[in-house]
Amino acid sequence: MFSALKKEKRIIPAVDDISFYLKEKETLGLVGESGCGKTTVGKLILRLIAPTDGKIVFNGVDLLNLRKSELRKVRSQMQMIFQDLDAALNPRMKVRDILKEAISVYEELDYYGMNKRISELLNQVNLKKSKLSNYPDELSGGEKRRVGIARVIAVKPKFIIADEPTSALDVSIQAQVINLLRDLQEELGLSYLFISHDLRLVELISNKVAVMYMGRIVEMGLSGRIAHKPMHPYTNVLWSSLTEGGEKTISVSRLSWQAFDFERPVTGCRFHPRCEVFKARGNPKECADPQNEPKLTETGTSHYVACHFPIL
Repeated sequence: MFSALKKEKRIIPAVDDISFYLKEKETLGLVGESGCGKTTVGKLILRLIAPTDGKIVFNGVDLLNLRKSELRKVRSQMQMIFQDLDAALNPRMKVRDILKEAISVYEELDYYGMNKRISELLNQVNLKKSKLSNYPDELSGGEKRRVGIARVIAVKPKFIIADEPTSALDVSIQAQVINLLRDLQEELGLSYLFISHDLRLVELISNKVAVMYMGRIVEMGLSGRIAHKPMHPYTNVLWSSLTEGGEKTISVSRLSWQAFDFERPVTGCRFHPRCEVFKARGNPKECADPQNEPKLTETGTSHYVACHFPIL
């Protein structure tokens, strides 16, 4: 009787067939337009979102095979710097209590040991001791970010996912945060997955860059190569669009294209309806062939591209 009211449930994957690796003390930049799946990838790695398939291997262990108790032991080694400065910090807790709570998750320290550890964290993120008595809303944007970073390194991780760590910050403060992340990487031997739509910063901090489009990685390689000799038409548009008078100033979010329809995804190459190479070649059939979606293929030393007609 109610069959007419039922709707068929459709699943639209946020990310699909993503694969990459990250070495110790290395930074992989993950870039793409808003909504392409960058943050989802970060949350999947930490199992904040349950993946439907695949593997997440950390230090030789597949995290998807771990029970909750086993996963908790690994969590201290994997942390995330969240994008939203205000949502990331408890507004009812002073900075001292925020750091103390983070330290106490994995360490049992006495009063003096706790104070010593908190002082170490403040020195590592260049934050004044006087800020310990402040609530988050009494801090500047840069100070909030430093507290967030201090809380993350409080558990002594080896791998950090930095999700837009410089968003909502002035340019001068952005530079300070980037320098801080670099210093901490050198000092603590950290590996970063640096998620951002600010290509200027990604090129500056990353060893490698992966470019995402509509839930898939379309190009991946050394940061200098991706920025200056891209092979995928989408990557080429991203970086070339940043150049105005020789300076890279425009972020990905300002690209003006027709909106992609998630409910009616294109077949074949997902980028072909917006691709100038596709149009210049007279709309070749293989680009729209549903059985011939381009796969990420190595085209040179540590350089991968998913395109039927890469830019050579």
